[in-house]
Amino acid sequence: ESCELSVVYRASVVLGVERSVCCVLSVVYRASVVLGVERSVCCVLSVVYRASVVLGVERSVCCELSVVYRASVVLGVERSVCCELSVVYRASVVLGVERSVCCVLSVVYRASVVLGVERSVCCELSVVYRASVVLGVERSVCCVLSVVYRASVVLGVERSVCCELSVVYRASVVLGVERSVCCGLSVVYRASVVLGVERSVCCELSVVYRASVVLGVERSVCCGLSVVLLVRMLLTFYLLFIGLHVSEGCVLVGNGGPLLSITAQPGGSVLLPCYCTDLNTKPEASIWRKHNRNEWEDMSLKGGQYRDRVQLFNGHSPGNLSLLISLLTEEDGGDYICAVNNSDIIIRLTLKEGPPTTTPTRAVVNVQTRPATSTTHSSQNPDEYCSRVEVGTPLAYRGCFH
Repeated sequence: ESCELSVVYRASVVLGVERSVCCVLSVVYRASVVLGVERSVCCVLSVVYRASVVLGVERSVCCELSVVYRASVVLGVERSVCCELSVVYRASVVLGVERSVCCVLSVVYRASVVLGVERSVCCELSVVYRASVVLGVERSVCCVLSVVYRASVVLGVERSVCCELSVVYRASVVLGVERSVCCGLSVVYRASVVLGVERSVCCELSVVYRASVVLGVERSVCCGLSVVLLVRMLLTFYLLFIGLHVSEGCVLVGNGGPLLSITAQPGGSVLLPCYCTDLNTKPEASIWRKHNRNEWEDMSLKGGQYRDRVQLFNGHSPGNLSLLISLLTEEDGGDYICAVNNSDIIIRLTLKEGPPTTTPTRAVVNVQTRPATSTTHSSQNPDEYCSRVEVGTPLAYRGCFH
């Protein structure tokens, strides 16, 4: 007791401490007894005093030391308490912080104990002080820090609290936000966790604050944040939908299905149907081929044979690739294929005398194109159906199917 008391007196004389040394000493002893401090109080106290003298700290070391001891025992801190305390003091001196270090330190320690925060309190505290001094924030750092810690633990936020807190302070000062930063921060954290937002909370918070200030939005920041996130998600889904729709391209009706048989008369005309499931979808490339001598020949390369007799019957619909062949000859009979990307259909054209017929082996989907019009009426033969298609040009096609 005499040894410790002499150290305290020696320090009180050097530092000019005017408080009752007896009271301080009793606090230290009470803490050591109640908390079971086994370290040498004399040694630790002398080191702390020596650090306080070198750094020129004029504040009451006694009060702060009791807080450090209480925290170190409860938290089971194995690091040098002297080192941590000297860092706090150094920060307070270099930054010229005039607030009570005792109050802030006790709040930080209390929060770290209750919430089980394992991060370095020294680093976080120095960042908070630096931000408060540089930005001139007048609000209670203790309150904000405790809210940040509570939010980070409850919501399981693993990001750096230091970085986020400095951004919040900077945003509140630059934008002149008068609302409670504590409340706003907790709302942002809660929203980010509930919505599963993985983006930087700092960035989103600054955007919300900037929007609320510039636009004069008085509504809850929580509501504003949800609107921003909702717009972002809807825009993302829309772009994704457009991308998938474009990448899907044209898929032909009857793709991969059975062969379609059509019968026509020599000298007449025939329409070989080929169209996309969506008539407004314009295929990147399409090609008609005819099977001839065990190979598929590109009809666009057979200009002499089909000159002035073949044309696409699209009716101003980009997805309609039907082929109209006029003045049919015996050589026009055979198999045709309409190919678009990885989609194709095969049509077999047979020429013979008599009424033209179409015998599909599967159901035929009715295609309507504009400005083309289609009318159907019965012919003399009740087993036949005749149709006439007008394209808005002098060309007209009339064919009968059954």
